[in-house]
Amino acid sequence: MSNKVNDIFAAPERGRTGCVALLGRPNTGKSTLLNNILGCHLAAVSDKPQTTRKRLLGIYNDEQAQIAFLDTPGVHKAKLALNEAMLKSVEQVLQEADLLLCLIDPSRAPGEEDMLCAEMLQQANKPCLLLLNKKDLTSPEEREISLNFYRQFLPEAAYMNMQATDEESCNGLLEKLKSMLPEDVFLFDREDLSDATERDIVAELLREALLEELQQEIPHSMAVKLQSWQESDKGVAISADLILERESHKAIVIGRQGSMIKKIRRAAVRKIGAFLQRRVKLTLFLKVVPNWRKQKQFLQELQLWN
Repeated sequence: MSNKVNDIFAAPERGRTGCVALLGRPNTGKSTLLNNILGCHLAAVSDKPQTTRKRLLGIYNDEQAQIAFLDTPGVHKAKLALNEAMLKSVEQVLQEADLLLCLIDPSRAPGEEDMLCAEMLQQANKPCLLLLNKKDLTSPEEREISLNFYRQFLPEAAYMNMQATDEESCNGLLEKLKSMLPEDVFLFDREDLSDATERDIVAELLREALLEELQQEIPHSMAVKLQSWQESDKGVAISADLILERESHKAIVIGRQGSMIKKIRRAAVRKIGAFLQRRVKLTLFLKVVPNWRKQKQFLQELQLWN
């Protein structure tokens, strides 16, 4: 028989496998952890809350296991249609997941967002592992306060102290997950990294550049929409709209003599080029859509509302 025929009739791969949700209030390190586990900058990361706006699948493979991680927006109180869409995304992941990972930042005292997160985990009634992140920056007393808070809602949950940016911590977490997941058939090809398209990831990397370069509030009222994608021997030419809510924000995004928009474009080209491993030409346009975060129809166009 040919190799292709043998591949068709070969027994499916098996090992420790399952769907693992990454949850927590905003800015606990969920996307950082996912990127470090995968060894790839897949998820947008910044020091600003609500960087992640929708569910993102990242697939980890090794010789013994295949783990499908689902990164989620930070749990917070919904005030706009966009926030409502983000929380719907979290609820969907809670239904899909076999195991829940709750990332906790003990450097911040437990508050309303922790309460919302703990209640959602409690209602999900699924196996849960509490990850006390930033062990390098927090004291045993701070970690104990955070752990005791979540244990009020999840008394049976296992826990680990870890550092999402540390390879040894990530490896220890992976070994713990393998011990908690069942043996079953792998659902994805070993070459699969995500179900997100290249364009989805590129749009998020561009938004990451906005979050890094702009003032605290403005990037939260911005969105990215790719308009064209042309490949050639010279690389990839991409054009994208930067969606703003207010006309007055244009001057800030452009900057004096175009300094800010040039800075954003350079940062985005660097990130996108590293991901695609190709030369990137990026053209940016500013478009004002008043109150877009309140418009469910426009959120659907941005694939942020299902």
